[in-house]
Amino acid sequence: MTAPDRRATLLSRLAALPPEQREALLRRARDRDESDTWPLSFGQERLWFLSRFDPADTAYHTPWCVRLRGPVDAEGLAAAFTRVVERHHVLRTRFRLDGDRPVQLVMPAGPATVERTDVTGDPAPAVVEFVNRPFDLEAGPPLRVALMRLGDEHFMLCIVLHHIVVDGWSMDVLMRELAECYAAHREGREPLLADLPTQYTHVVAEDRRRAEHTGTAHLDHWTRTLTGVPVLDLPADRPRPARWTGRGGQESLLLPDEVIARLEGVAREQRCTLFMALLAAYQTTLGLAAGQDDLCVGVPVAGRNRVELEPLIGYFATTLVLRADLSGDPTFRELLRRTRLSVFRGLQHAEVPFERILGALRLPRDLSRPPLFQAMFNLHNLPKDDLLRTTMADLAVEVYPTPAVGRTKAEISVDVWRGPEGLGGVLDYNSDLFSAGTARRLVRAFADLVERAGADPDLRLSELKGVRPW
Repeated sequence: MTAPDRRATLLSRLAALPPEQREALLRRARDRDESDTWPLSFGQERLWFLSRFDPADTAYHTPWCVRLRGPVDAEGLAAAFTRVVERHHVLRTRFRLDGDRPVQLVMPAGPATVERTDVTGDPAPAVVEFVNRPFDLEAGPPLRVALMRLGDEHFMLCIVLHHIVVDGWSMDVLMRELAECYAAHREGREPLLADLPTQYTHVVAEDRRRAEHTGTAHLDHWTRTLTGVPVLDLPADRPRPARWTGRGGQESLLLPDEVIARLEGVAREQRCTLFMALLAAYQTTLGLAAGQDDLCVGVPVAGRNRVELEPLIGYFATTLVLRADLSGDPTFRELLRRTRLSVFRGLQHAEVPFERILGALRLPRDLSRPPLFQAMFNLHNLPKDDLLRTTMADLAVEVYPTPAVGRTKAEISVDVWRGPEGLGGVLDYNSDLFSAGTARRLVRAFADLVERAGADPDLRLSELKGVRPW
């Protein structure tokens, strides 16, 4: 019997019980869930280790800030957060050592705290300070909320979560449920939210059990593909520190819509997506800059391969490590075909957590750089309109782009999104290694290469050397 079948059978049996017996069973189940310890996912274990390695590192903080205009009900806002935190156990977990292994413990539900403060002038410094305040994952919640009063009926709502309990998908879930719970509080009714099919801790425990009994075919693919990959050795402006710090800077980029449309047309001719074409251009830019024809780029993926995971808040995302083959002086068209194959094969084996791959490869320890890949690339879907411009009861809501917080997860990382004006985005860079001027040259090199590849995809890499940023 499959897990969904077992769940359906148990629910039907539970529904047939007398109300008092059914409530007693549910109460015992809730008490068990909130008193037992649970394992961490493979991804959570890595983030837990990194937080222990450097408790002051805030690179894995996930912020979301919005301007609220109108008569904000601060108590109603706190009540809405309380309902969401009560509903999603992962938002009230603590991470502790149990013997020699980390575990997560679900704390009892209680009132959520919303810090309140007045801010005059530019809110950016206050937002950056709030986002960069470290979490104590052992003693405190992995969620922090502030309501900053900027003026009459003008507020900033800042939400910061540690990545160990949340991913990009989760932020959509959180904001939708928060808006509904706030509206319900204002209207004196119960929130219209479907019961969750499971909890994040249960999913993790099930996945850990499955990992112990599944074959190694998927893991074997990654060990074959990634064994022997070199580090990305971009020319640095400064000596590499002995220990990775995550200190970073940021440069913006914008490519006109007509440039992206031409590249998208080339991609369609090769049965590729825009993501594949942009990834190929990014890999080429890095390869030309480093003088390498073999390198890896990390690409985040959602990691939600089952329907019951869609309404959950939790850290499901993982990273595909895609190895670029720039050898033989290929044309961009040929490189695009290679990238397409690499992406498809990676997605076929995407269920293996990055941390298991890292463990299987047994790479030499190097504290001076991120392991396995030193560059990342991500093409985001624009946030849904109801998250960008929406209302919460009688409040107008507008997303406030979080100012650069001076942290980065990789030596070089590009995040882009397609909008009506073209391709916008940012390049984050490790400021221990690179200057702002070098980062700007790399942005220009990437933009030039995208434009030239879209205009003439039969150019060879040797003919694109003019875009070398160093």
